[in-house]
Amino acid sequence: MMTRDLKMVRDEDQQPQEPRPLTEITPPVIFAELRKGVLGQDRALRFAAVAIYKHTSARSSGNMLLIGNSGTGKTTIMNSVQRLYESIPEYHGFRVMTILNANLLVDTDRAEFRGDRLLAAVEQRARMLLGSQPTAEQLTEAMQRATICIDEIDKMTTLILGRANPVGVVLQQGLLTLMEGGTVPYRTLAWADGVEEKVTLEIDTQRMMFICGGAFEGLYDQVHERVSQSGELQQMRTETIRTAEGRIRILERFDLAQFLKLKDLFAYGMVPQFISRFDKLVLLDDLSIATLQQILLEARDSPFVLSRRDFASRGIRLEIDDTAAAMLAERAAREPRSGARALRDLFTEVVNPYEFDPGIEQLERLPDGTRKLVIDAEKVRSALR
Repeated sequence: MMTRDLKMVRDEDQQPQEPRPLTEITPPVIFAELRKGVLGQDRALRFAAVAIYKHTSARSSGNMLLIGNSGTGKTTIMNSVQRLYESIPEYHGFRVMTILNANLLVDTDRAEFRGDRLLAAVEQRARMLLGSQPTAEQLTEAMQRATICIDEIDKMTTLILGRANPVGVVLQQGLLTLMEGGTVPYRTLAWADGVEEKVTLEIDTQRMMFICGGAFEGLYDQVHERVSQSGELQQMRTETIRTAEGRIRILERFDLAQFLKLKDLFAYGMVPQFISRFDKLVLLDDLSIATLQQILLEARDSPFVLSRRDFASRGIRLEIDDTAAAMLAERAAREPRSGARALRDLFTEVVNPYEFDPGIEQLERLPDGTRKLVIDAEKVRSALR
């Protein structure tokens, strides 16, 4: 009897769980999942979690504009959203997501918005998920739930060097029309009764979510100039830090989020009606030294993690001590316009001589037969002096 009862309990444990209502996958749950792939941008991820919750629970669009220096994590956030849709079973119907570069959506020769290219990318992703013979109804439903990420939106402004840029106007107006919501006819092929035929899908873009991102490089200088003329720079934050080598440094940072106003974006060349279609303008934080060090040591695509994998294939265990990692993070922090990307250049400079010739006989031999190479402070100091 006890054996039978135990078997029943095991069988019950193996039963698939009932899917949760989408409204029960709350922003804190979404935030926790997103945070697994993004370091140092908790504030931005909280806004992203709310946007995704609105989108998946059909409450509203949840459109976001991400503004941040290169290397602060805009594309990483987009990729993390895609992983979220893949990892939560209840989001099965929201896995249609595409990441496009803004310049692909405009025919520059004719200054024409190419919304068909956007929908074609969405359709391609939908077909990958639906299989070989999707019906018109399946394609329509999958495409209408899509999340569309458009990178480098800042490169498509209405002004370049003070002159009108027709291509930027066309792009922003075209995206504005899609984001306002409405039914867009889209010609394609779909299956019905075992036959593939031409159909026109009626795509309701109001159900889509748009995430746009850009570095907005000139915006930093533009706002800095405005606030310096007004005398507001006295409010700039200063930070006293102790370096990895024990020295005291005072850092003065220009925090764009502290001073940015909507009029700055309009002066930069963003159409007011386009900006108004975003639920939230999210400014990403410049990465702190502690965060940069964490990214170097833990991020799945960090240069150290990738190099460690490469050395392992050669029978060498690559390690880095805390002081060396802190020194690299400090150097990267001096380049706020590069963010985490600066880590790659700096670490590559340090590790390249050992990638070329690790000096295998000089390395410590471990009990398992492998060798150990340690990147220490002296190696960093020598490479970056």
